[in-house]
Amino acid sequence: MNKLKKVGLSALAGSLVAASAAYAGEIAVSGSAKLTYTSRGGTGGATGTPFGMNKLLGFSGSGEMDNGNTVSVYFGNNGTSQSSATLSYDMGDMGKFTYDSGAGGHGIGSIDDKTPTAAEEIWDNISYGSGHDGYRVGIGNSGALVYATTVMGVSVSADYVKQGGGAVEDGATGSAGKGSGKSIAITKAMDNGLTVGFGKGDKGMANDSQEDSQQTLFGTYAVGGITIGAQWAENDAGAGASSDWETTQIGVSFAINDNASISYGSRTVDHGNSAKVDEDGSGVAISYTMGSMSITANHNKADDYKGTSGSNKETTEIAVSFAF
Repeated sequence: MNKLKKVGLSALAGSLVAASAAYAGEIAVSGSAKLTYTSRGGTGGATGTPFGMNKLLGFSGSGEMDNGNTVSVYFGNNGTSQSSATLSYDMGDMGKFTYDSGAGGHGIGSIDDKTPTAAEEIWDNISYGSGHDGYRVGIGNSGALVYATTVMGVSVSADYVKQGGGAVEDGATGSAGKGSGKSIAITKAMDNGLTVGFGKGDKGMANDSQEDSQQTLFGTYAVGGITIGAQWAENDAGAGASSDWETTQIGVSFAINDNASISYGSRTVDHGNSAKVDEDGSGVAISYTMGSMSITANHNKADDYKGTSGSNKETTEIAVSFAF
């Protein structure tokens, strides 16, 4: 995204470095807008207008401390309220600490789906906005403490969520009676185009005496304009085997040229319940980018949705996005 505006900051220095010297930093504003047309079929069908819009303004501020480390802050506004925020302390080769309030993309959640796609993931919007449609690993994004570093070419991301997390203002405390979560993910990109990763975590539940144990493993291989990938993930539910699930997923994408790509993916969700059948999903996508504008289309479907025989879902989305 292109920066719209930069303004110098000097008053922040004293509070960050506990020194009287002046401190130079900057703040940048970026944004995005996305117009969608969505058609839904299968069980539940479609009602109402098919048009929708997503928008975001992001504000990023950063500055260097006397010891060479960097402090940065980000918050995003979706037009009605703050949607996410982060505060980071970057120590260079020693890694980076982040407090995350809704941005995500850390710990095991940073590799929740690494199979290639030209647009949305193949599980996206299958639940029509309700429930857990993705069967993805992750311990939560709001109120997470995160540490990330790279050691000998291996990227490491670890996170911890205390008692269910949540967006809590300064001087306040979150709700009790919820379990805490922790996870870690490691990835390694090889010189031959192969990338592999593994993640493991425990997700706290509403009952603080229970937790879900999660694992995932993926591999992708890129050669020329083709990228193929496979991923396995499982959730061993503390609430009982009836809530267990295991996914096996593959995907392939092809870059037609520098601007256009297409992809196909499929997966199977194996539910840990003898009363449920396997859910089979698939998705195709295409994208075309022109500078800061992109046009995408994808069609996702799921047969025997959530393990219920004969319950089918499908969604088609066409989107025009702008970044600035």
